[in-house]
Amino acid sequence: MLSYMGIHLTYFIPAISVLILLARPFIDRFEITKIAFISIVAFLYATPCYNYNIANEARTYTPERLLGVLGNVPVEEYVSVVLQIVLTTLWALLCVRWKLPFLNFNHDKQSYQTIRWIPILLLSIVTAIGYRMAVPGQETFYFGSILCWASPVIIVMWYGAGNYFVKNLIPSAFAIVVPTLYLLWVNRIALKEDVWHLNKNTSLNMSVAEGLPLEEALFVSITTAMIVMAGACYDKAYGTIVTFTLIYPHQFSISRKFICQMFEAFATSECSLPSIVTDDLKSNLKSLDHSNIMATSCYLFHYGIRMDIISGYSFGRFTDNIIDDASKMKVKQLKLKLFHQFIRECFADRKSDYEVKSVPYEVNIDWAPYECEFADWEMASLRSFSRNAFFLARKPYEELLAGYEYDLANTSYKTEQDVLEYFTFVAGSIGPMCIFPFVYRYNIDKYDFVEKDDYVIKKSYQLGNSLQFVNISRDIVSDSESWGRCYLPTNYLEDEKNDVRILCQEKKPRSLGNDKLNRYADKMKELSDKHLMEAMDVIWRLPIDLRGSILTSLEIYRGIYYTIKASPTFPLKAKVSRWDKCKIIFRVLYIESLQYMI
Repeated sequence: MLSYMGIHLTYFIPAISVLILLARPFIDRFEITKIAFISIVAFLYATPCYNYNIANEARTYTPERLLGVLGNVPVEEYVSVVLQIVLTTLWALLCVRWKLPFLNFNHDKQSYQTIRWIPILLLSIVTAIGYRMAVPGQETFYFGSILCWASPVIIVMWYGAGNYFVKNLIPSAFAIVVPTLYLLWVNRIALKEDVWHLNKNTSLNMSVAEGLPLEEALFVSITTAMIVMAGACYDKAYGTIVTFTLIYPHQFSISRKFICQMFEAFATSECSLPSIVTDDLKSNLKSLDHSNIMATSCYLFHYGIRMDIISGYSFGRFTDNIIDDASKMKVKQLKLKLFHQFIRECFADRKSDYEVKSVPYEVNIDWAPYECEFADWEMASLRSFSRNAFFLARKPYEELLAGYEYDLANTSYKTEQDVLEYFTFVAGSIGPMCIFPFVYRYNIDKYDFVEKDDYVIKKSYQLGNSLQFVNISRDIVSDSESWGRCYLPTNYLEDEKNDVRILCQEKKPRSLGNDKLNRYADKMKELSDKHLMEAMDVIWRLPIDLRGSILTSLEIYRGIYYTIKASPTFPLKAKVSRWDKCKIIFRVLYIESLQYMI
């Protein structure tokens, strides 16, 4: 016969252990804080209810199955509260983390108020009904107690995050149903083991699922739903903060200011916040359609970082498209000039190349010249960038635009050093572009370490360069056929003069033959490996939560090379298959990255 603690050890701990293994790469400080916060609040709110119900003999326990009692409640019952929260929250993390918070915001005031107030009205009626039913000694006592206890909390949560919950209804429902079914099964086992039972005098004596009391099924279902909804409340609050950074200046920390800001963001109606911010982010999100690798990599990061990466990628994609489109040279030069002007306006108050600000502020930009030249989706990219500019450094973006100047000049590169100079502008600069959002989102109090740590900046450039070598190997054919460009160091070419002519003038790269193209790709892979190995030590200097995601993103991108090698003919533009990405994610995110966690 199992004891109550034996039930926990047999059914809860193994299930939680499996979920921890599955969710480990995504359990960061934000999720740990969420679980801790929900556990504390639930523990404090449930304790009086448990004591009251047991005092009124709604539930009784077999003394031989217990370790001890605290108040009226068995110690194992308190443990059960925490275990249910951990189990449900971990499962919910795997269900709901994939959708960015701003996609769950409802800016339509009429529908927002309808979704908010109609359920609150119904729950208020349920609360009143439960109160009338919860008379000690009557058959309706336990059923009414559950309704009266749960409904007020659900009302509060629905007020702040009901619309958010509805917008993410299907994943949230799945997050509720699976643990509910599992917990009902465990409770049924506990009843059969005579660990506890309900008092027939204070219950409706109705059963579901082969002897499971109706009240117990209701309690498990409601508490599981409450846990998932509490997680939605946390996600809505923090999602609001990272989406509307200019309105909510305090980034994540265990401090009174941040906690007060979380409650303020929770209570704020999304329909009262500027919809242009979320509209711009939705527009930025479409840029991921151009890169399945970037889209996959983004999912590996917490949504605050993910949003910054998407905004940065959208800006880079937008500016790069201007250079690569079929417009006349004068049009490209005009737009590039506007980009330079935009960067100067965004960073007008910076005194050094890598100076950053910790307090959000709106940059002063004259939007008229840009609105005349750029489309709506391009303006969305610029606006999103300007909102994040305060925590970004100026130099990487100046270098990016300098790299585009090289492209417009159709520059050729003779040596590896020549290529690296160009790479530093168009690819190496991506490294520090990511570093600054990483540190800002993770701990604003330590934010100034990047500016002071030249090593981190230097190595982040090198990481970007290593990926660009992979990029060059992928685009040997497409760069030649589309633009007549060759980014291979020409002194690495086996027949320099002839190969340059074929690639840049004739634009017939396939006439070089698959073997030669693969040899050139191999050489780029060697250079990529060299720079990656030299830069890997920088991973140790980044927050531990990020290391696995960064390593996996690097390896997914490097998977392009193996796709090239696996192709019978040199591909026009190699893409990593979904299956190969899954294998890389499992291998790196779950296994190889562990060495950087210890």
